[in-house]
Amino acid sequence: MRSTALSRIFTSGNAATEGYDMKTRIITGACMVAVAIPLLIWSDTPVLSAAIVLLALIGVFEYLRCISIEKALGFAIPSYLMAAAAPLMARYLNGHWMFFFGVAYVYTFYMLAHAMLTSEKSDFSKVAKAVVGTLYISSGFACLLAARDLEHGLFLLIMIVVTAFGTDIFAYFSGYFFGKHKLIPAVSPKKTVEGAIGGTLLAAALFVGCGVLYANLYKVARPHVLSLFVCGALLSVISQLGDLIASYFKRNSGIKDYGKLFPGHGGVLDRFDSVIAIAPIMYILLSDPQIFAIFR
Repeated sequence: MRSTALSRIFTSGNAATEGYDMKTRIITGACMVAVAIPLLIWSDTPVLSAAIVLLALIGVFEYLRCISIEKALGFAIPSYLMAAAAPLMARYLNGHWMFFFGVAYVYTFYMLAHAMLTSEKSDFSKVAKAVVGTLYISSGFACLLAARDLEHGLFLLIMIVVTAFGTDIFAYFSGYFFGKHKLIPAVSPKKTVEGAIGGTLLAAALFVGCGVLYANLYKVARPHVLSLFVCGALLSVISQLGDLIASYFKRNSGIKDYGKLFPGHGGVLDRFDSVIAIAPIMYILLSDPQIFAIFR
């Protein structure tokens, strides 16, 4: 049995959150909101950058442990470096994404070369999974910071989180009251088609409402309702796919949760799986207002 406090915090497995009741979930959620508020207030400072780097590092650690490669330091340490570097490059390289792609290539090349040179004791499939997962997680968190630096960045950052969490809540209650047809039972037995549709429509409506409210309160621009709805619906669908992808990896690894950093909610990847899925889509969709804009 692991005895240290750090090990207890990051322990994963089937018992990760089963014993927690709704009260624990609510208390943890309230604490997360209390931490998020000052991060949003200082989101244009290194404070948010440091927080995102920390989340990316923990997320990659949880994932590497999920595929049982976290103890192979020759693969784990470069993955942690990639996780820390990606958000910082997104924030401080002023949109020079080719440098990011170059670093990602060097990381991938090293991992594959190291796997080849140590082929007698390395599992190539695990290394490939480590590369894909690390780039997926680090890119998602990097795009959170990149989105913050776009026009209306604070609103976009907030809406990434609100859309992800809102979709989760709306899909749950839509499925609870109206769910009859299973969505993908082999991956997530409790999710339903009706829940997915309800989550998408309600999240899109929430996105429209928040966009109109933001525009009216801050007098920044005229909201484009149709674009807001399309953006909200698309992000909601991606959010649910991100959740299913995370569930797919967990199910294949035989665990219930990636960790228990957030009591009642699981680990970083359990809580932010949808966030890191939609952040890159938000950034790509809204990085050029001449192509697609939610405010005119």
